[in-house]
Amino acid sequence: MILEDLKASYAHRSCPETSRYIGEPLTLAQAQARLRENCEPWLGEENQRLALAITKKDTQQLIGELMFKYVNKPSLVGEIGYRLNKEFIGFGYAFEAVSMLIESLFSELKVMKIVAVCAVDNAASWRLMEKLGMQREGLLRSHFLIGSERLDAYSYGICKT
Repeated sequence: MILEDLKASYAHRSCPETSRYIGEPLTLAQAQARLRENCEPWLGEENQRLALAITKKDTQQLIGELMFKYVNKPSLVGEIGYRLNKEFIGFGYAFEAVSMLIESLFSELKVMKIVAVCAVDNAASWRLMEKLGMQREGLLRSHFLIGSERLDAYSYGICKT
């Protein structure tokens, strides 16, 4: 990601629809701060986010973001996340980007297991995880607090074979 991506990043980070299951929509100042943080060098420390851009091949337009972080580095367990601009949902971009991320994490980094969580009501997200070969491992009660609403979440995982 680069600082010039602010307008496109803000478009999906400020959108109530794409933020519904992730967190409150961001202000421009918050999106700018997050983008600056995402542009910092990734050192691979536990819980440090590696942010990657999802771009359209033909235009190089930023249409979303991927995230990876080690959540238990000694055990080589990492977590992924993803978000797309609402205009690009449903066209296979998330599947292509996340499947490439998973493949790269297993082949290029020391990762033995990848996990992801999503709100139970976020069927598009958990269907994507299942399409990617991830297995539902649990139900996390009252896992997210978004605004004043508590949401249950599904936990998914996939192990290196």
